[in-house]
Amino acid sequence: MGARRGAITRSNDNGTLERVDGTNTYIGTATLPSGKVLTKRFRGSWDDEDEIARRWEKWQCRHNDEEDGGEYYFEEGDDNMEETKRTGSECPISGYECKPNCPMFSVANGACSIMLGGTALYNISANVMELKADEPIELVAMAVQEVAKAMADMPMAVAQPVEAPVPVKREPTPDDSIAEFLKDRNFMDFVNLHSKRVNADMKRFCEERGLPRPSEKELVAAIDGKFPELKAQGVSGGTVFKAA
Repeated sequence: MGARRGAITRSNDNGTLERVDGTNTYIGTATLPSGKVLTKRFRGSWDDEDEIARRWEKWQCRHNDEEDGGEYYFEEGDDNMEETKRTGSECPISGYECKPNCPMFSVANGACSIMLGGTALYNISANVMELKADEPIELVAMAVQEVAKAMADMPMAVAQPVEAPVPVKREPTPDDSIAEFLKDRNFMDFVNLHSKRVNADMKRFCEERGLPRPSEKELVAAIDGKFPELKAQGVSGGTVFKAA
């Protein structure tokens, strides 16, 4: 693929002159008697279009003889500049062949940087969209790891998979124990119960699961705050949970 063409600005019986979209580059053609096409790039602003057209027509006149090979690209410069035959694998953005001499080529990865970047963005977007706002950071790391695997499987790519960070295990706290204890209970489970009884149940719960045990005061405050249907009433030796 060559550069993306634009509108034809001039034409004659021997070829056309086109301006490449978004650039100051013009591509002129010259048709040989055999029907083969020669192509040359001319550079200049819109204000120079008449001068570019004059140089294009002058160049057409110099190529009336048959040339070996097929379609050629002539870079603008001296008349004796070497003619480079097109291979059909040129980058549509830079115009260079997909080799290390192309500015879009990643020498470290041995592949096209645009191809690698596009694949990475696609895989990140495909994985991130499946995450929820409250998902742990480990899942984000897994999404990035999938990108690394995809890049490693690409032809020419030599990228190595990125290992997901090992999550740091957080030790449970008494607040975690209370949250786990109250998770499957409702206010009816505590109506008319004394805090000593509830605290004994909490102690047994923590021992069975290896969780840190909160104080009786912390447990009473948590139950009173979680269930507005209850009223903590102080009595001798503790607290009784009454229906509000």
